[in-house]
Amino acid sequence: MSLTATTVLLALWAADPVAIAPQPEQGLAQAVVVGPASLLHTAQIFPAGPAFAPTSPAEQVSQVLSQLRAELTAVESTLADVIKLNVYVTHPSVTTLVERELKQRFEGLRLPAVSFVETGLPDPGIMVAMDAVAVTRRESDKVVLMPDAAEKQPARSGILPVGSVCYISGQAERGDGTVAVATRQTMLSLMKTLQYLGNEPSDVVHIKAFLTPIASATVAKAEIQAAFGEEPCPPLSFVEWDSNLPIEIEMVVAAPPLEGVEPTALPIEYLTPTGMTASSVFSRVTRIHAPRRIYLSGLYAPEGLAASKEVANLFDSLKKILDEADGDLQHLGKATYYVASDETSRELNRQRPQYYDAQRPPAASKAVVAGTGRNGRAISFDMIAVPLP
Repeated sequence: MSLTATTVLLALWAADPVAIAPQPEQGLAQAVVVGPASLLHTAQIFPAGPAFAPTSPAEQVSQVLSQLRAELTAVESTLADVIKLNVYVTHPSVTTLVERELKQRFEGLRLPAVSFVETGLPDPGIMVAMDAVAVTRRESDKVVLMPDAAEKQPARSGILPVGSVCYISGQAERGDGTVAVATRQTMLSLMKTLQYLGNEPSDVVHIKAFLTPIASATVAKAEIQAAFGEEPCPPLSFVEWDSNLPIEIEMVVAAPPLEGVEPTALPIEYLTPTGMTASSVFSRVTRIHAPRRIYLSGLYAPEGLAASKEVANLFDSLKKILDEADGDLQHLGKATYYVASDETSRELNRQRPQYYDAQRPPAASKAVVAGTGRNGRAISFDMIAVPLP
C-alpha cells in the first residue's frame, strides 16, 4: 500500500473527512473520503436575487454559496463540513467564477470534491446553481427532511443517517410523451423499486431529475411532490438533457442495515429489481453498507482529445484517484456521465465493458447535456465509490 493510502486510512479511523489531491487554485480536491457520518444533502440552491432583476454571474455565485452557508448553519454545519458540491452552470465562463469564489471561501479549510455540468436552468436570468453533500452533527436513525419555509414545497435539505445507502439509477417512463405523465409514471416505477428494496418513500433523501425542456421543471416538481402524497417531498435537483424521453429520475435512499453480516464482508451490493433487465455496464441499484465513501470531483481529460482518447484518459484518471483513496473500479457505487457529443457517448458505451466487472458495474445515469462546464471537453465523470474492505 502506498504512503498516501496509509495516511488516508489512519485519518479515516478517526472518521474525519480526508481530501485527496487538493487543488487550492481551483478550490477543490480530486476526491474526499468520508465516514462514518450523517450526511446532509441539499436541494438545488439558486441565487437569492429577484428573477426580474438578475445580478451579474459573479454576484450570483456569491449569493448561492452564501445561501449554502446559511443552510449548513441551520443543521449545525459549516463550509468546512462540505464534502461534495454539484455545480450547474449555463456557460463555461461561469465555471471560472465558481472556482475563484471557492478558492476564497475554502481558503484554510479542507477542500470539497466538485463537479460541474453545463445546463439550462429554470429561470433564464439565472446562470448558476449548486447542491451539496456535507457532514452534519445532527444524528438520527432515519432520514430527516428540513422543510422549505413556503407551504407544500420540497424540502430544502435532507439528512442521511449513518449506515447503509442505496443509489437508484435513473429510471424513465415515456408515458404519452408529456413531462407531466412521464414524470408521474416514472415515479410509480421508482416507488416499485423502493418496495423491492424494502424501503418507504420516507427513506428518500435526494432526487435528481434529467428533463427536457428545463422550462417544465415546475410541472415535473409538482408530479414528483404528488407521488409522496401527504409525506414531505425530499430535496430536488434538475439538469436539462437532450433526449427523446421527457424525464429520467434517480434517487439517494437510506437503506436498512445488514443483519448478521459485517459491512466489511459485504461493502456493496449490485441489484436488479424484479421485472428489470440487468446490464453489464450499469446496475439498476447499488446498496452500500461500507461505512466509508469516496466522493470524486468531476473528471476531465486534457482539452482537444479525440473521443476515444478522451474517454480512455478519464478511466485512467479514475483508476489513479481511486488508488490514492484506497479504492478500485470493482467498488464503484454511483456514476453520472455528462456527455456533450454523440461520438463521445458512443465511445463511452464501447469502452465501459473494458473497465467494469460485468457483475459489479456502478449504478449510473448518462445524460447528453449542453456541455461539461469546461471548454473543449465533451465528457465528464462524476463518481461515488467505497474504499477496499
